[in-house]
Amino acid sequence: MSQKPPPIASVASRTATVDHGVERLEALFRESGEILSWSSPFILPGWIQAWREAFAPDARPWLISVRESARLIGIAPLRREDDTVRFLASPDVCDHIDIVCDPRREAEFCGELLEVLRRDGIHRLDADPVRPDSAVLRRLVPEARRRGFAVSVLQEDVLYALDLPESWDDYLQMLSAKQRHEIRRKLRRLGLQTAFEFRLADTPAAIAATVEEFLGLFRRNRSDKAEFMNRAMEGYFRSLAERLPEARIGVLDVDGMPAAAVMCFDHRGTRYLYNSGFDAAQSHLSVGILCKVLSIREAMARGLKGYDFLKGDETYKHQLGGRPVALYRCRIDLPG
Repeated sequence: MSQKPPPIASVASRTATVDHGVERLEALFRESGEILSWSSPFILPGWIQAWREAFAPDARPWLISVRESARLIGIAPLRREDDTVRFLASPDVCDHIDIVCDPRREAEFCGELLEVLRRDGIHRLDADPVRPDSAVLRRLVPEARRRGFAVSVLQEDVLYALDLPESWDDYLQMLSAKQRHEIRRKLRRLGLQTAFEFRLADTPAAIAATVEEFLGLFRRNRSDKAEFMNRAMEGYFRSLAERLPEARIGVLDVDGMPAAAVMCFDHRGTRYLYNSGFDAAQSHLSVGILCKVLSIREAMARGLKGYDFLKGDETYKHQLGGRPVALYRCRIDLPG
C-alpha cells in the first residue's frame, strides 16, 4: 500500500496531491460520494484495476486529486510515461474516458490540474478517446488554450447511443418503419419456432454463474472473436464481471439453451453494451440482434434513460436507433 504524500501545490485554500498507488483511487471514489461526476464507467476504480492487472502491471499511476478547503473537487486518474501523462486506460478496451469533477468546480479543477502537471515536469497530456460532452473537451481544452498551451483535438472514432423512452411501443416508434417491422417479425418468428426467454444476471452470484455462458458464446460467434479472447483478455473480462457492481450479463435462452449473450454495464442511468456473442448455429433465428433488442427492452423496464452501443459503426447500431457521437483524441502540450 502506498503512503499518502504531502500536498505539492496550493492556490489560496486549494491543494493538489499526487498519489502513486492505484488503490488510492478506491478511497477517493468512496470519499467523493455524489459530489463528483464519474461520467464514464471506464474510469471507475474497479475498471481501472482490472485493466492495469491484465494489460499494464508496470504502469506508473499518477493520480492527481484537488481539494478546496479540504473538500474534494476533482480527480485525474493518470499514468506517467517519462514527461507524458495518459489516462489509466487504453482505447482498444476503454471506449471513452474523462476527468472526475464536481460539476460546479470544473474550471477550478482544470486550472489546478494543468498547473500541477507543468510544475511536475510534464510536457504532454494525452486524453484518448473523449466524448464531446466530456469535461476534458468542455473545460480542460479551453483552459489550456486560454493559457496559451498548444492543443490538438482530432476525431478518431464514433460511438452510437440513444435516449430511451418510457415504453417499448415508444421505442419502436423511434425506429424506421422498416426496422420496426423487422424487429416485430423476428420476435414473432422466434416465438413461433421456439420457447425463448431473456434473463439478466445483475447480482455477484448470478454473474459468476453466467460469465461462463457469455465467454462460451463469445468464442463460438466468430473465429476472430475466439482469437481476441486470449488468456489476458479472458482474465480481464472475468475481473470486470467480478469487480464492478455495475456489471450485467444478459442471456437469450432458446429451447432451454443459451443462444446469445450481452455483457453490459449500468452506470448513471445508462446501459453500456460492452460486448456480445451468439451461437452461430442459431443465426437463422437472428438471436444475436434479438438479444440486444431484448436488452434494450429490459433496460427501459428498469427505468434506465440511455443505451450506449459504444465504439464502432456496425450497421445494427443505427438500425436499433443509435445516433452517432464523435470520439476525439486530445493532446495538450505544456511549456517546459
